Amino acid sequence: MTDRSQQENDDESSIDRRSADIGIICTHGDEIGPLLKLLDRQRKYIDQGATFRGGFLDEAIRVAVAEAGAGFARHRSVAQTLLDEHHPTWILSVGFGSALIEELNAGDVSLANEICDTHGNSLTVKCPIPESKRVLVRKHVVADTHPHTTADKVALAETTAAAVVDTTGLAVAQVCADVPDDAPRTGFLSMRVIIDTASETVPSNAVPMLFEPSDVQQNTVIGKLKKRFKRDPEFDPWKSRANEAAANMNRFLVSVIRRLAEKIDRTRI
Repeated sequence: MTDRSQQENDDESSIDRRSADIGIICTHGDEIGPLLKLLDRQRKYIDQGATFRGGFLDEAIRVAVAEAGAGFARHRSVAQTLLDEHHPTWILSVGFGSALIEELNAGDVSLANEICDTHGNSLTVKCPIPESKRVLVRKHVVADTHPHTTADKVALAETTAAAVVDTTGLAVAQVCADVPDDAPRTGFLSMRVIIDTASETVPSNAVPMLFEPSDVQQNTVIGKLKKRFKRDPEFDPWKSRANEAAANMNRFLVSVIRRLAEKIDRTRI
C-alpha cells in the first residue's frame, strides 16, 4: 500500500460517523428524497420502526436523517433518539403541510416562529432564517389529525391564528426545548412546504398517504399515489404537487443546512 493510500484510509477511519452537525426528522422518505441523493458515504439503520440515515453534504457537513413515520408520539421518540445517539447541533422538523392563510401558495415554504397545538400548548421558535419571496416565517399549528376539508382549515386558522398546519412539528420542538440546562443546547427549526392552499381540499384518500402514512406506506407514498392516479384522474394534480413541493423544499433545505453549518463552524473557531 502506498503512503497516499494509507493516508486516505487513515483519514476515512478517523471520520466521526456517529455524531451529526444537522439532524433532520420527516414523516416519509418522499419529503426529503432530493436531499438524500446529495449525501455521500451514507449509512442506514432501522430503530423503533424509523429509518435513520447518515451522510455528508459537501464532503464535510455531517447530516443525520430520520424518517419517523406518522404520529406525534413517533416524532417525539425519534427526536429523542436523534439527540441521544447523534448529538446534532441543530434539529430540523421538515415535511409537507397545508396552508391556513391565502398568502401561501402550493410549493411555498413556511418556517415556524411559533408552534402551538389545539390543546393550549405553545412554544416560541427562534428562527435565524429571514423571509423571502416564497419563504414565510409564521406561526404553525400541530393538529391531532391532518385537516381534510376547508372548513377544518378555517376553524384552525380562527382558533389559533396559525399560517400552516401539520401534525408533528411540536413533538420535535418539545424534545429540543427539554434539553437539560447543563447539556449543550440544540437549535430547532420547523419547515413545511405547502401541498394544498387554504381554499383547496385534498382528496380524502390522498390525505393519509401524503401527510400521515402507515408504516407500510411511508417509504412508497408517491409511488402508491401514482398507482391511484392511473385509476382516478382526480389524483393527477396531487402527484405533481407532491413532487414539485418536495423539490422546492429540498432546494431551500440544502441552503439552510449550509447556512447553519457555517454558524456551527464559526462557534468552533
